Amino acid sequence: MLSEINSTLNKVNDSLNVHVNLPNPNSERLAKASAINLLLGTTAICYGLMMKKKSYCLMGGISVLSAWFLNEEIDSTN
Repeated sequence: MLSEINSTLNKVNDSLNVHVNLPNPNSERLAKASAINLLLGTTAICYGLMMKKKSYCLMGGISVLSAWFLNEEIDSTN
């Protein structure tokens, strides 16, 4: 999915005559990012539940969701 997004963005950049090098992370980098997102997300959710702050729970949920999407990307590339 990342390669599809990068190719679409490259086409848009070329049509706008903008030269940007988009990153193409490998599976190891995606796995590290996923682990960090999961850790920070669960920490934010726990903190939000303890302090009764919905915004922290929301940010933590988005971070956990991001970790899940990154894992799906890793599985699709293998």
